[in-house]
Amino acid sequence: MEAAISSWSKIAEYSGLSEYEAKVYLSLVEQGTVGARKISTLCEVPRTKVYGTLKKLIDMGLVVEVPSKTKSFTAVPPDISLKSNLLIVKKRAEEFESIVSSLADTYRHKQILVEPKKIDVWLIHGRKRIFDKIRDLLSEANKSADIITNDNGAVLFFKTANKILDKLKNDGVKVTLLSPLNPNDTLTRELSYVCKIRTGNFNHPIFYICVDKKRFILNKMNSNDYELNTEGDVAIFSEEGSLLNMISLLLREPLSLEQYK
Repeated sequence: MEAAISSWSKIAEYSGLSEYEAKVYLSLVEQGTVGARKISTLCEVPRTKVYGTLKKLIDMGLVVEVPSKTKSFTAVPPDISLKSNLLIVKKRAEEFESIVSSLADTYRHKQILVEPKKIDVWLIHGRKRIFDKIRDLLSEANKSADIITNDNGAVLFFKTANKILDKLKNDGVKVTLLSPLNPNDTLTRELSYVCKIRTGNFNHPIFYICVDKKRFILNKMNSNDYELNTEGDVAIFSEEGSLLNMISLLLREPLSLEQYK
């Protein structure tokens, strides 16, 4: 009974019933057919208020009086008695959804004209956390993943992502790596099985990855070594297209990599 009565405020909110009306109606839903005295005890509505409340509920079609020697009452099934309220609530929700959608369209249109514009860029500190995020990003690739880094970054990439690279190859995701690797090195041969290698004179201590040409991570490697437990690395992660295009340009447009063939 407590569970039903505890929902009286929501019933009152959506149906327009008063506190006493909601409590009396819910007690009848829970108990079935009962008399006014018991209703008063169950839902803690004063006995002097119960009959007046029941009369209002009967007039609203929520309660009926049961013919018997002792006056008793029962609730009309909620899916019948509250159906009109439900339809009103649904209509209001649909109207509100339409208003919110219209406001969102207006906001997006106006934001195009706002300068300067704030964008979302996330900072990640620590090499292990950065490469964990790189692994997550890589595992979500659907079509392509483009990476540009120096030879140390290539080693770290293979150490942390080789199993994911195997899966991406099987899934048909195109992975391209630009790095100054020696074609005769074992690492280069291992990587060539799972991604397309482009060699180029790129020795900056950074690691850049772009997935599906939509999201990217740019990591500044503070120490040029193979250790993952290095706290000095700082990376940015974003899905902002304008920023992605600018960084791609600064890195000699690694997304196409045509000049490195």
